[in-house]
Amino acid sequence: MVLIKNAKLANLDIKDILITNGKIAKIENKIKTVDNMRVIDAKKSFLLPGLVDLNVRLANSFLNRDSLKKLTRTALRGGVTTSLIMPDFTPRLDNSTLLEHFKIKAQNEECDFHVAAPLSNEEDKLNNIATLLKHGATAIWTTSSCNPNVLKRGFQYARMKQAPIFCRCYDENLDDSGVMNEGELSFRLGLSGISKVSENSEVAKIAELSLINNTKIIFQSLSTKRSINIVREIKKINKNIFSELSIHHLCKTEEACDGFNTYAKIMPPLRDEIERSKMLSELALGNVDILTSAHSPKSVSYKDVAFENAEFGIGSIEEYLSLCYTHLVKSEIIDMQRLTELCSLNPALIIEQENIGKIEVGYKADMVIFDEKITKTVSDKTSLYDGDELFGKVVKVFKDGEPIKL
Repeated sequence: MVLIKNAKLANLDIKDILITNGKIAKIENKIKTVDNMRVIDAKKSFLLPGLVDLNVRLANSFLNRDSLKKLTRTALRGGVTTSLIMPDFTPRLDNSTLLEHFKIKAQNEECDFHVAAPLSNEEDKLNNIATLLKHGATAIWTTSSCNPNVLKRGFQYARMKQAPIFCRCYDENLDDSGVMNEGELSFRLGLSGISKVSENSEVAKIAELSLINNTKIIFQSLSTKRSINIVREIKKINKNIFSELSIHHLCKTEEACDGFNTYAKIMPPLRDEIERSKMLSELALGNVDILTSAHSPKSVSYKDVAFENAEFGIGSIEEYLSLCYTHLVKSEIIDMQRLTELCSLNPALIIEQENIGKIEVGYKADMVIFDEKITKTVSDKTSLYDGDELFGKVVKVFKDGEPIKL
């Protein structure tokens, strides 16, 4: 048994929490200690459900034991106890043998790792989705620009198998090898731009397709208010679609790319300040379903090159909860209860993990103690947030009720 005393819950109540057999057994004002009970004093820091991140990638998009271990370490420090890994890594996840290999490796990690199955193969042909789902894939992943007939058939499979589809919406044919947001800054830097319409048009297409089979679709890492509004309108007809925003598009703008800063090169690109403000407003109005760290770390060798040649993506999961608290809660855009819905409960329900995502009796004790009083200035030249002051730190993580060394 583990007893956590003086824990501040997301609703700001101070409670004691008793954990037995890996689950939350009691939540009361005061719980008496007994013999053989481990007692941990939270000292009125937040006790939150472990974050569930549904848009995570491995380092340099390569699957091996080291990349999983590195993801485990960084995820736990950011408060993430459950992740869905996108399958666009090497070796390509297109058969049940490799899927079994992934599952064996993932079982040895202290995080819960799920993986999505790619809808199509390198020849843009439909993968054997039924087999991949049967052998343990949690969801299906696709890009909106793949073969339309493959998309349609994939949606049919998803409905039959009751599996969610995660979709990255972007039509590269609308841009000329763009590398950052299309606007005055890209023009001044002499860099090809990525237009907003290349996202918005694809969101509209996928949203309309979702109506054919009432398919559960997660629109990944949206970066424009228009995209959010399209999803919101279609959601009036199909309740089974969800909008996802990355924390970066709420914290930063295209100005981070100034000076050819390749560590600000992500996909979708950071937009302008007007767009960022609009998305924050949509978040505050309740028009966003889930948040993500959009973790996609790239080695210095892939970033320390000319901006046009640098890889998209940044490693960010280690600061995820601190970023959310600093830019969304402390700035009073949303409160902590709403943050736990966006980062824990809603994503858990999307992948049908109904025993995580809440601090509630009967739920798995996947939890984090987060001390909002600790401040930190990021000192990492390879970070998008280098020099920024962040508030709050994950000081302890519990997985199945057991404290994990960070």
